[in-house]
Amino acid sequence: MKHIAIFASGEGTNAQSIINYFKHSDKIKVALIVSNKASANVLNRAKKENIPTLLISRADFYVTDTTIK
Repeated sequence: MKHIAIFASGEGTNAQSIINYFKHSDKIKVALIVSNKASANVLNRAKKENIPTLLISRADFYVTDTTIK
């Protein structure tokens, strides 16, 4: 099974369409919703669908750490 993440920052209607499309698939699972806005409704949609979410700050997204640990 392939796991996909959806990046969204708004209402989440497109994300919901993707979630609905793959909801009963045995090949693809929406495994994560990523957003840079805590107030984005897409996060509520993910919660209703029991999909984990990740909130990232835009500033942190552009920070590069080249240190390999």
